[in-house]
Amino acid sequence: MSAYVLITILLIGVGDNLTLSPGAAVARSYMFSVASWEIKNLPNKWMNLVMESWPGNKPSRQRRLQVIDEYLEISLLANKERERLKGDSKFQYGSTASTDSAKDAGNDLGDHLDQLIHRKMELKGTVEEALESELSKVIINEGFGSRLGLIFPPVDLAFEDPPTVLVTSPRDRIFRLETQLLAPDISAFERNIIEEEIFEKYDLSSLIVDLSGLSTYPTITSDQAPLRAVLQTAAHEWLHAYLFFKPLGFNYSISEEMYTLNETVADLAGRELGDATFALMGGDLGISSYRFQAGEDRFPRFTSEMRETRIEVDHYLQNGQIEEAENYMKERWWFLALRGYRLRKLNQAYFAFYNMYGQSSVSISPIGDQVKEFRSNFLDTGSFVRAVSGVSSYAEFLNLLEIYRD
Repeated sequence: MSAYVLITILLIGVGDNLTLSPGAAVARSYMFSVASWEIKNLPNKWMNLVMESWPGNKPSRQRRLQVIDEYLEISLLANKERERLKGDSKFQYGSTASTDSAKDAGNDLGDHLDQLIHRKMELKGTVEEALESELSKVIINEGFGSRLGLIFPPVDLAFEDPPTVLVTSPRDRIFRLETQLLAPDISAFERNIIEEEIFEKYDLSSLIVDLSGLSTYPTITSDQAPLRAVLQTAAHEWLHAYLFFKPLGFNYSISEEMYTLNETVADLAGRELGDATFALMGGDLGISSYRFQAGEDRFPRFTSEMRETRIEVDHYLQNGQIEEAENYMKERWWFLALRGYRLRKLNQAYFAFYNMYGQSSVSISPIGDQVKEFRSNFLDTGSFVRAVSGVSSYAEFLNLLEIYRD
């Protein structure tokens, strides 16, 4: 999933349930604390920076690039080992005679996972600094730096499991009511319980969605992806931090259109900056390039089916046929599943969340095409971002688009 913007999430303080939103009241025990995460991670980031600044401690660029590949490979392998240990039933069942051998084998696998995690943590700080350095070079080349070559805000990322996000929507229309950050390790079973409770208590549609990144500071980035995707996410999240100090980002909350405009600009420009960084690091942009495109381009058939579904759901809801709309979405869920598109759930909240991204397969917003048209007027990513970052409203963006058309 594409990344999510921290500044768009209005976290409600924990108190009496009467003062909490529906999502916060039901998922209270699963809430993700940004403040706690910052306290935990900021000192580690600065400590690693100090260590690497010591003479002789900073590895060469070639070595750092090699370490990046090693780190991402170990991260994927550690996650596979963790999932294998969770699901390996042979350590839960069996005869008494085989129990000891099963435990020994389980301990061996656990030791292997510990070794992988230990090595991963050894490399983590160096890899984060290396990626920050490479992305910063591209950002400066795109004209974002000062005369002294400084970037504000500086590129600063942390490899962590991103939190999940709970989205709610009314049942009678598709509209994002609230978003709440939740813990990253919520099981499918727990997600279903939370969503059902919100439905039963508040008559709302809800969905808990995985994120690939979050624009905290340092920005949270998942390490469970290929390097090119990691760089796209890192660039996307940095752009949100950059835009926060511009009219486009500062006014993100004044309308759903401005929210979508922010996300679409960050998505499109983030892919370009991430790809430029990947190429700078020696990556081949021609290999499996379709995997790193926007959702609407990567899955054309899925895009067509989902947009058809959205239009039909809107038709039902506009006529007050809520149950008919929900039955239709269940039918479409099965239709998509039988064709290999497996969604955990398809409901109003699903559409409310993914419609925020103008280039997603689900979006029916015209903003995706409008941003791509506006981008075509510029030779480079930096000029495009700086031009659009100055708009304070969606109407202002449309006026600017008309000026460039003329």
